[in-house]
Amino acid sequence: MDQNRVWIPQKHRKEEVQVPCPPADKNRKMTQLYEETLEIMKSLWMKREKEMIKQRLRASLSSIPIEEHLQLVFFLLDGSEDLRSKKVDSMALVILQEFEKVVKSKEKDYERALSNLSESYKLGVLQLATMAHTNVFNKMCHLYGLNRPGNEFLSSHVQVMLARHQYKEASICVTALNLQHLFSLEDIVLPLIFQDKVNLVEPYVKPHKDLQEELVKTLDSYCSKDFDLKSFIGSFDVPGTRFEKLRSKNLSKLIIRLLKLYQLDSSLCPNTLQVRGLGSMRYLLYKKYTEKSVSDATWDELMMSTVGSDEFLQRELVELLMSYNDSPLAAKFATRFNLSVDSLHPVVQNAIEDLTLEEGSQSCVQKSEECWDDELEETDNDALRSDKYYQLKLSNDCIHIVDSINKLESCAQDVMMPHSVVGIDMEWKPSLTIKQSTSRISVIQLSLSKKIFLLDMIALGDVEDRKPIVNFFSELFTNWDIIKLGYGAETDFLMLQKSYPYLQKSIKERESFVDLAVVHENVSKMNLKLFPQISDGREKGLSELVLLCFGKPLNKMEQMSNWELRPLRNAQINYAALDAFCLLEVYEFLSKRLAELYPELDLQQLSSRRTMKSPSSGEKGKKSKKAAKTQRQKERVEAFQQRMNKVAELSKMAIPARELRVVCDNMLQGLGRYLRSCGVDVKILENGDDHGVAAKIAREESRMILTSGIPYLTLKSHVPEGCCMDVRTDLKARDQVGDVLNYFNVRVTSRDIFSRCHVCNGNSYVQIIQNDMKRLWLEAHLARASSGLRRQEADRHQHQEERIPSGALPPPIDKQKMSSGASINDSGRISSEVLPRSIYSERMSSGAPPPLIDSDDDDDFEVAGDCNYDEEFVYVGPVASASPQYKQEDEEEDEILEEEEGLEEAAAIGEKQNQKLVHIYDPDLLRTDLSIDFKSTKLSNDVIIQTEAIPEGVLNHIGVFYVCSQCGKVFWAGGHYQRITEQFGHLIHKV
Repeated sequence: MDQNRVWIPQKHRKEEVQVPCPPADKNRKMTQLYEETLEIMKSLWMKREKEMIKQRLRASLSSIPIEEHLQLVFFLLDGSEDLRSKKVDSMALVILQEFEKVVKSKEKDYERALSNLSESYKLGVLQLATMAHTNVFNKMCHLYGLNRPGNEFLSSHVQVMLARHQYKEASICVTALNLQHLFSLEDIVLPLIFQDKVNLVEPYVKPHKDLQEELVKTLDSYCSKDFDLKSFIGSFDVPGTRFEKLRSKNLSKLIIRLLKLYQLDSSLCPNTLQVRGLGSMRYLLYKKYTEKSVSDATWDELMMSTVGSDEFLQRELVELLMSYNDSPLAAKFATRFNLSVDSLHPVVQNAIEDLTLEEGSQSCVQKSEECWDDELEETDNDALRSDKYYQLKLSNDCIHIVDSINKLESCAQDVMMPHSVVGIDMEWKPSLTIKQSTSRISVIQLSLSKKIFLLDMIALGDVEDRKPIVNFFSELFTNWDIIKLGYGAETDFLMLQKSYPYLQKSIKERESFVDLAVVHENVSKMNLKLFPQISDGREKGLSELVLLCFGKPLNKMEQMSNWELRPLRNAQINYAALDAFCLLEVYEFLSKRLAELYPELDLQQLSSRRTMKSPSSGEKGKKSKKAAKTQRQKERVEAFQQRMNKVAELSKMAIPARELRVVCDNMLQGLGRYLRSCGVDVKILENGDDHGVAAKIAREESRMILTSGIPYLTLKSHVPEGCCMDVRTDLKARDQVGDVLNYFNVRVTSRDIFSRCHVCNGNSYVQIIQNDMKRLWLEAHLARASSGLRRQEADRHQHQEERIPSGALPPPIDKQKMSSGASINDSGRISSEVLPRSIYSERMSSGAPPPLIDSDDDDDFEVAGDCNYDEEFVYVGPVASASPQYKQEDEEEDEILEEEEGLEEAAAIGEKQNQKLVHIYDPDLLRTDLSIDFKSTKLSNDVIIQTEAIPEGVLNHIGVFYVCSQCGKVFWAGGHYQRITEQFGHLIHKV
């Protein structure tokens, strides 16, 4: 090694000049030691002799002054062949681990050595460290003191990373060096979020409270309904941006996660509070109107706690109730919220007037509100007494509320009886918004055969002396002589432990517990014939188990109640009591059935978490899953057919395709485009749109809704019956078209095919003849060539990628060269000719054969852009390859063949057009009020004509083109038009 040569890390020797990072080669002897040590270690590493590497390192370090240790280690790291491969296990890691032990034994000496390191040296160390695996990077930062105060100069290397869009590496580096104060959120944090790399953001902001708050505020501002997030993200130019992960719903989830993780105040994110509140409101509306699984009183409690005093949410609730056609309830809430009547929808205003008239002598609205809860309570009690649901067999006198220590002691005398069986259940308030405090267990139900105790944990948890409570649960949970029953009790106990940590020991040491959910699961797995009833699959959990045993499900409408409100309503008390008491009944029923049918089994065995299988369950597993899937699919097809029959009854008259107006959910975009091809007026949701947007469009524009799956259950309630279709997702988009047309009884004729633009849904076109389109195409072709876009096509055919300096443009078009005839383009083919009229005339008079085509697209139904026409030049058409040598590979030859086949098809159609001008659009779809500006290649309504997608050869064979007046897409009668006509031929009505 030349002693006078500056030593640079290997990675940077052929790159940009880096700050030198040399071991100070003062003499040839030291250099020889470094190189010999490196070669020996490489040889040892090939044999994976890690201990020998460690011994050699210690021997080498002991032979040189301590001031040289850091330089030797750096030399070895840079020479380690596997350092830059970022492997977890590497020679570099072994060296650093052993060197770390050496440093710990002589900390003071190494402190002095570190203090003598220059900034340029440390910068070089950082450059090498960032090429290694994280475990090597962290140790290098520590051993070379890169993470110590005064390291701001290292930020220059981070800036290089950011210039290369290496946000992940930059974040790891900044986090390790604690340099967050030198960079804004826009530099590193936001690009990481755009790339969906939140796992790197959390450690980045963890040490800095101010950064956490700033991040939450910034993300919250993106959730504002007036903020154009898509345009904002586009301005960053971050590669790998995950737009689908950046919807308001996803951002609000991230914000809530950050709030909980760093224990921040929710007031930092007002927009998120509204987004989450709106989501909770929609969920409650779904539970009330679609599932019908919540009582009116429960729904009212939860909705009021969700909306609170937020006027935005109050007005949104009134609007949402209107979308469910419940104007009376919308009027009640508008009155309760004291909203200005003038600002409300006229329908709500009328409903308020009707409400006032119904009150009669009640002049005060407050008195009406007092009666409202009573009405709700009566409705709920009627629901509970319904014969549809399983009922509690004990009277209300057998239900005891325990809200004091004295009552708890009295309860213990009954519950702690030896050999007793106790049903246990727990209730807590659902947490629907961020503002609502963390839920805690509010009621614990303990059921005996003749008594039911409801432990008010809100009251008991507030007592100063917790010892009686701890003793009560300790004796109950750990007593072997008392059998405890539950259903899905693991969740209950986790919540109990979280709510009351002082009960943790008793919960962990619980004994003699039978989880009937596990019993239910194991009975199904073992195919035991214990249940006299069958389930239709609509009921879940304990309700289904009760149905299987006794033929009726539980009424779960109070399950989501606000269990923290006191006093509890009668409906809540009955629900809580039955939930615990039915456990005893199910336990007794199953015990008897087992004794009769399977005496070798008992419930203790069936409650084991170990999977229990019948002898043939292994063979039946896959078959049963497949059969279940087939059955579900069959049921869905039958349900779909029933809905079609129902719609057919509602609408006997067939409607023309052009009169059907639908809005298509974003999961059915392919279907939407096919329907447009058949002439249907289709609006398609964007990928980031919420399903609720479909409902809004349907209401405002009187459109049918096309959706599928869970969204169908929600959206069908927003439109009249038969106006929302649950599309079968097991079919391809082209097959779904037939279902949709049959569902709405739509008649499609040949005149409807492509009557709408499948890109923008427009239904008006401008007709352009061949010569005019050639002029437009030529101008666009010349404009692209002069701006450097010609280079893009050439790059696709190069075997090796060549980097073009930013801002570099090809030389301007030389019209002199163009006049000499065809020119060879960058891809090695002869391009189209643009000749002066004189040369063009000479060639035509000489009888030169017409050129063949070289098309970029074999799709005959395409879009095009604008072109201008220079009076000095004329478009001749594409010219064939000068010689076979320009055909480079078989794959390219196949591509050319396909293009030529497409051209032959266009030529055949063109011949027909030349014989008789063919119009694929009705005259009523053509606009004659728009003119063409050949200079700007635009229509007179400023829509750019998209000629760039027209294959060159098509210009010589198609006589008439049609331009969508809304988006500028260009169509012509080609193979695609014929294929669509044939594809949907069975749906086209013959006129």
